[in-house]
Amino acid sequence: MILDGLSALGTATIDPLWRPVLAWTALALPLWALLRWTDRLHPNAEYRLSQLLLAALPVGIAAVGVIEMLPDASESALRPARSVVALPAIETGPVSVPAGSWTWMHAVGLLTVGALGIGLFRLGRLGLDVLVSSRVRRRLDTAVTPSLEAEVDRLQERLGVRRSVQLCISPDATVPMTLGGRRPTVLVPERLAAAPDKLRMTLRHELVHVRRWDDCAQLLERFVAALFAAHPLVGRLRRQIGEARERACDAAVLDDGETPAGEYARLLTAFADRASSPRRSALSLSESPSSLIDRLSAMRSSIPSFLTSRAALGTALVAVGLTLTLGVVACSDSVGPSSSPEEATESSPSTAADDDEVYMVVDDPPELEGGMKALQQSVEYPEVAREAGLEGRVIVQFVVDEEGTVTNLRVTQGVDKVLDEAAIEAVEEQTFTPGRQDGEPRKVQMSLPVTFRLDDGSDGEANESGDDATTSSAASEANSGGRLFEKAGIQRVRVLMNEEGRLLIGDEPVEMSSLTDAVRQRITADAARAALIYADGAPGDRIDAAEASLRALDLQMVYIKPAA
Repeated sequence: MILDGLSALGTATIDPLWRPVLAWTALALPLWALLRWTDRLHPNAEYRLSQLLLAALPVGIAAVGVIEMLPDASESALRPARSVVALPAIETGPVSVPAGSWTWMHAVGLLTVGALGIGLFRLGRLGLDVLVSSRVRRRLDTAVTPSLEAEVDRLQERLGVRRSVQLCISPDATVPMTLGGRRPTVLVPERLAAAPDKLRMTLRHELVHVRRWDDCAQLLERFVAALFAAHPLVGRLRRQIGEARERACDAAVLDDGETPAGEYARLLTAFADRASSPRRSALSLSESPSSLIDRLSAMRSSIPSFLTSRAALGTALVAVGLTLTLGVVACSDSVGPSSSPEEATESSPSTAADDDEVYMVVDDPPELEGGMKALQQSVEYPEVAREAGLEGRVIVQFVVDEEGTVTNLRVTQGVDKVLDEAAIEAVEEQTFTPGRQDGEPRKVQMSLPVTFRLDDGSDGEANESGDDATTSSAASEANSGGRLFEKAGIQRVRVLMNEEGRLLIGDEPVEMSSLTDAVRQRITADAARAALIYADGAPGDRIDAAEASLRALDLQMVYIKPAA
């Protein structure tokens, strides 16, 4: 039950979640590396572009979900329309995964459980930080002298800060910080009260944060980072945003023209060896000593920066945002019904024998009479293919005419002639309700995948007592030739003989004189078995000769049996 639950969870999340996440990763990774290593961008441009990269992850996933819910999602301009009507895949043999077997969908489900657990844990920590920050704010003494209040008001008016800001001089504060909220609180160390110039520069820095709504942006960033905490790039990107935020704020303070760069750099250095209280800094905008060197380097840099003007930065943000969002949507297979090369054919027009128009998509597609169960019951696994260990997917394309009759059958992807013919025979027996376009019956081209899977059990050979055993798709794997199987270190080579006495190993014809060498070339393990499966009517002398050649090999066992 646990494996079934993991498989169901993986199937449910692969399209709406993991494919958009993978697409975002492929698109955001090179941009993140470029922002990290370039020194030609203005700090504010680096800050906003980094925020945009992080925001593109939830926005892209949401866009995929919205497009999936659109009624005409299958005809979205982001995805080409299907060229033919594709029926659901049909499997013959057991269609469920054998109990206890592990598939990649189980891994996706397990990954989802792990990511969900980490995300919930990080969201819980974020909620606790919000509570702690609120409690700290309530306990702060925000009473200051009238002169300090006047200075804060003057700086707010000078910098264009619209929100009301509280100032708190605290003896417990080691570094300046801003506690965000509806009414932000700027917390500064008590020792700065005796140094008016340093206090003024500190207030400028913190008020720039408030003017730019960095406190609200940081809360949203932490929420997204907690939600996708299992993704390693998300955490790195959030740290990069924090560092870029401080550099952008430094640039804004110095651009005002009232703050000397040298004095401001010495102020930053003074707080480099101090750490704020973890409880207070949980959701605060505080100085980042770890990025001091980068901040001082950015202040001293004389290299011309790109995207310094608001118009250029706004254009870049819109272009990058649209590219990322549309890229995530376009790269995700979850937009509209999934279609694969196996289930769709070329979009070139197809015509029937009477040259009448054949529709690829119609308003009312043909419906199979008796449902898919009737088709499932019509598919028979050829015994000769079962004995030979043949399995795989056959794609049958056909046309349903105005009478509901199946015509123009052909195999667009085959496995073996025997399986191809079995799939065609099963589809040919079916009857459909004709497809209609504008209320009129039309010829409609359709596609049907038929999967042949061997039963769970043994490998399809005769056992030592001569009785038949079933064939296991879970325990055996076929190579590209289709006849070399291995189970528990034992290799099996199957040789087929048709009615005329001709030999086949895989798809390659083999002469009787070279049968021994052909089998020996396919054996790579110490323990090996060979099976000769001959068709009804095969010449007896040819059977005896083939048997003698196989028994001449140093094999663990040789089976000789007719194809039922």
